[in-house]
Amino acid sequence: MGLLGNLVLVLILAWVVRALLAAREVTWLRLVLAVLVGSAVGATVAALLVIDLTLPIEQQVAVFEERRDDLYALALPFQVIATMLAVVVLELLLARPPRRRGFRPVHPWRALRRRLGIVLRGWQVTRILARHGLAPALGLRRGGVAVRSPEELARRARSALEDAGGMFVKLGQLLATRPDLLPPVALDELGRLHASARPLGREEVEEAIVAELDGPLEQHVAEIDWTPLGSASIAQVHTARLHDGRRMVIKVRRPGLLEAVERDLAIAVGLARLAERRTDWGRSYEVGAIAEDFATALRTELDLRVEGRHAVEMAEAAADRPGVQVPGIVEELTTERLLVMDQLVGTPLSAAGHEPADTERARRLADELCASQVEAMLRGERFHGDPHPGNVLLLDDGSLGLIDFGVTGRLDSFERSSVFQMLLAVRLGEPSLLYESLVAIGSIPPTREPDEIERRLARFMAVHLGPGLPPAQALTDLLRLTTQLGFRLPPQTSTMFRALATLAGTLEQLSPAYPLIDQVAELGGAELTERTSPSSMQELLQSEWAQLSPLLRRAPRHLDRIATLLQHGELTTRMRWLSDARDVAVLERLLNRVVVTLLALGVGLISVLMISADAGPLLAGTDLRLVEMLGWLGLFAGTVLLLRVLLEVLRPPARRPPP
Repeated sequence: MGLLGNLVLVLILAWVVRALLAAREVTWLRLVLAVLVGSAVGATVAALLVIDLTLPIEQQVAVFEERRDDLYALALPFQVIATMLAVVVLELLLARPPRRRGFRPVHPWRALRRRLGIVLRGWQVTRILARHGLAPALGLRRGGVAVRSPEELARRARSALEDAGGMFVKLGQLLATRPDLLPPVALDELGRLHASARPLGREEVEEAIVAELDGPLEQHVAEIDWTPLGSASIAQVHTARLHDGRRMVIKVRRPGLLEAVERDLAIAVGLARLAERRTDWGRSYEVGAIAEDFATALRTELDLRVEGRHAVEMAEAAADRPGVQVPGIVEELTTERLLVMDQLVGTPLSAAGHEPADTERARRLADELCASQVEAMLRGERFHGDPHPGNVLLLDDGSLGLIDFGVTGRLDSFERSSVFQMLLAVRLGEPSLLYESLVAIGSIPPTREPDEIERRLARFMAVHLGPGLPPAQALTDLLRLTTQLGFRLPPQTSTMFRALATLAGTLEQLSPAYPLIDQVAELGGAELTERTSPSSMQELLQSEWAQLSPLLRRAPRHLDRIATLLQHGELTTRMRWLSDARDVAVLERLLNRVVVTLLALGVGLISVLMISADAGPLLAGTDLRLVEMLGWLGLFAGTVLLLRVLLEVLRPPARRPPP
């Protein structure tokens, strides 16, 4: 009963300590774990103080039986202190800035099932990686990956992703669109990834569609082909006909997909963070942040309304290009899980196998496709982020069609200005100007020296900038170089460069030896010329003069007043110390911690003196003096205060919403 009583008392005190320390991450299950660990440690310390370990085991047992009650009483303070330290350690190990704000209902069984699913799925994925010999590459095991060539490593990675299935195939497909991160051999291998998703049956598809529509299916759709046009890991596509005769494509998201997606994304992000901690390549590429970006992009792709909005914006951007069509969206039927759009009848360029027989028409179509995307980039309109040959259709009417708008981009005014500066730097062959444009739009690690970066950029220009304009491959090489140099470009800018690199391959298939860079320079030349022309400079000067002229008119009066004050010795200055509320908050937190620390030390010192004092009345029925009991309570309070300050210093601050 003494041991059980100690456990109950320690648990109650631990619950109080958790509340006093504001230990956000120590749940009830973790609190019980801390109590068990602390009780075991405290009992061990007390036993070492009471029992002489040099005695034979029989005598040690006899001493334990004889002094059992004393041992339980002696163990209690050590158990409390050890449990408090265990609570602090668990809070520091598990502490993280909260990502969600507001009230959310607690579903313990659902959370337990989700965690169990992540553990089992993670075990399955790690076994697959180990079977393909990739565990050392992610830091799961020591050593290196035993491969003979980059081709073999790429094949292993593709096979592992295919065996893992689920969202890992989708993540591999997203990686295949990142020429800045992977070499061409890896891009080719990952480009062959295909999802072995089970096609949904008619009942499942019909139930999913009806759940998103307002009314029965027959009210909106006159006819639907239940044989899927395509079935992927996220959605399945069917053709249909509306009552007005329009041929449509219906894209419906797979039912119950969110839980599986979040589970696989949690595992993928966890593996990326592990690789970033344990491997050199993971740290150099910051794969944890890259995995987070992929997860964000994939979650966005799950909302089909976003894809519908992007399609509408792309159609507006390409409205003046009759050679490029974008399917219209039936917005009244489109929901988060359902997308209804016009059907474009044609053949993907990837399936055509060769360019159109009429080379002149092929060049005209390539010009239209290139102009539609590049102009959208330069004007700050929506452009296709992955225009590979599978997403470009050669339509039956002789024009081109764009499909699959899960990855798109749109540059803001600041990004467009920096992109123009980069184009001007490439045209002039100025590495310093290119460096300034990259710094203006992105961020670089503080460990990189500007001179080193400029030398690398100059070497890049010397290799790629000969007579004439650089080849399209130079875009991919420049993007890969920025990644190697540690530049973190904005997502939309990176999407633009990747889209241009992908567009180059598509245009090559449509019209061999297509001069993409020449077209980009020509389309951007007008804007560049306008920005650097005398008339533009005159407009800039007029704008600046309009802002400066009122200040210049008031300047003589201000100077005269300052001179008068100086002459009479009346010129004074006034400074408001700590006028910023954030500075005041920092100072308040620092002073609070100092005061609490001094208070804790003072209370602890006084408590120790009270415990050692042999004075005061005894408590009824015990040998414990009142002063001694108050000393133990004070020592407990002082310890809690010190641990609270320790947590405030070491724990990451809570994420606050922006003002």
